[in-house]
Amino acid sequence: MGFPSASLAEVSSPRGAAVVDNSLETGSSPSSVSSPEGKLLSDLSLDENGKACSALRYLCFYEPTSAVHAPPALEQQSTSSPAYDMQPSKSDVRSLLTSSALESRAWEDFALANATLQSSIPQHSISRLVPIHWTSIAPMFMWVYRPAFMRDMAIGGPYYSPFLLTVLCAHAARFDEGKLSEVLISRARLLLGNEIHQQSPIPTVQALLQLSARDLAYGSISQAWFYSGMAFRMLHHSAGKIASFGDLSAEDIEIRRRLFWSCYFRGKAISPYLGRMPVLQDLPFDQPPELLDDSAEYEEWSPYCGGAMNLSRLPITEYPPMKSHLVSCFENSCKLAVIINDIIIPLYSRRGAPNVDDTLSGIRHRLNNRREESPPHLKCAPENLPDICPPPHILTQNLLYYTTIILLHRPFYSTLAHHNACRRASDSVEKLLLLLEKTFGFVRITYLMAYCIYTAASVMTQDVKTGYVEATLKMQTFLRALRQGGITCPVLQHSLNIITRSLESDAVNMASCRANSAAGDGFTSRNYLPAFPVLYWDPDVDDLRDTNQGGMDLDGLSFLESFPENYFENMSMIGEWHLPP
Repeated sequence: MGFPSASLAEVSSPRGAAVVDNSLETGSSPSSVSSPEGKLLSDLSLDENGKACSALRYLCFYEPTSAVHAPPALEQQSTSSPAYDMQPSKSDVRSLLTSSALESRAWEDFALANATLQSSIPQHSISRLVPIHWTSIAPMFMWVYRPAFMRDMAIGGPYYSPFLLTVLCAHAARFDEGKLSEVLISRARLLLGNEIHQQSPIPTVQALLQLSARDLAYGSISQAWFYSGMAFRMLHHSAGKIASFGDLSAEDIEIRRRLFWSCYFRGKAISPYLGRMPVLQDLPFDQPPELLDDSAEYEEWSPYCGGAMNLSRLPITEYPPMKSHLVSCFENSCKLAVIINDIIIPLYSRRGAPNVDDTLSGIRHRLNNRREESPPHLKCAPENLPDICPPPHILTQNLLYYTTIILLHRPFYSTLAHHNACRRASDSVEKLLLLLEKTFGFVRITYLMAYCIYTAASVMTQDVKTGYVEATLKMQTFLRALRQGGITCPVLQHSLNIITRSLESDAVNMASCRANSAAGDGFTSRNYLPAFPVLYWDPDVDDLRDTNQGGMDLDGLSFLESFPENYFENMSMIGEWHLPP
């Protein structure tokens, strides 16, 4: 995915931000260009093959073998050009974006009233549903850049569309007005046909991502996978058209930066749940995610949705003031998504890792560093939890961290050290869930939370079957969360049925398991549940199924291996790698 070489010149734009000069640079390294702080906000160029390369390298969009698109012509530009000499510092651009974001809040009341005329959605519904979106849906993936969306809703700008608003409201309505949600989603599907032909793809991509998330929550798995894939490819393809849009403002770049990382993170969230290979495997940038508009970082987060509804179980006004930390939480989640990708590809794809020992030790080191480097305000220590749960997006990030630990170790569960690592992570998930239940309940959990719950339960089932009381109590927490969450997220029924049927089965003889364990047989006779709940679920047959049994697997390489331990049962291939106690 790529853009023309971008250098920021302090030229005023209609949005009050710096404008990007659309010149192309060749023959010089991005790092050779200087600025007042020694860094450029964005330094993008195209190499001789039409690939984007820069300090913030966007993904390739046209390979040289394309029979449809020729690589763009390259123009020489000196690094001492006036455009670069006028380069504002990163702090200057941050100030511009932050100031613009704060000013945009003045548009919001007018924008909501104006949206009724454009979308035919009753104003009282829009005024109720949009705050629910910003409070409970937007924080995790940050698909939509609020300042631009709300401003353009008022003035008819390019970052708003009735289609995006309709999907946004339909998604939020599943937490509040179920009947309205069905009406809105039907209208959104009608609008989709025209929307994909629009010149500005950003609102369409944002809407498709939310349409995918909404359909996944309702169990429409094929549609969810299709919509997310369409969004990824539209964004990938549109990168080649950016040059024809003219100059990009700092806000334009910020919106694209956020959207590219949200797509990457979204891909790593939906891939494990559906048991499919991640679509986006290349990073959108060389550097870690960094959002320059951090105005939302320090805003107060409230479960009261602007008076629309109370997401917590606490009486009104009893939830203490808490910072939202939206930006740092999103950046941290994206960094964790990179590690998840690097676990899935070597350990769960059907290709396997060439050197499992190095893969395990390297990823474990990175995962530990990621936790240590996480800001203190984002870390929930299971052994020292507060009385009141932090905002759900912060808790979800912690759930995802412990789920990542399980994904790393479960292929090697027959080794005691790995089994114990999975169990400790599962215990931590259960403690976090109890905190969530106490403050917010389980009714509004997301599918990402649900996957974390399912994964934690999957490494606990055999201990429950062998009669461990502590494991049984923890399993009750997992099942309670999935049952209650299924009220607003019906896809959770898949996970719930897999777990309950496993617990009810007679496949494992309790006495035999205990005898094997006492004899020093370790955990070789134990099996976890499938790693990916949706892949092995057939709603028509209402039973578990293995896609590899019988018939030809026409899309085998696109699926992940739900039982990776089958590929790593010969533990000699990973040597004697042990975990510290």
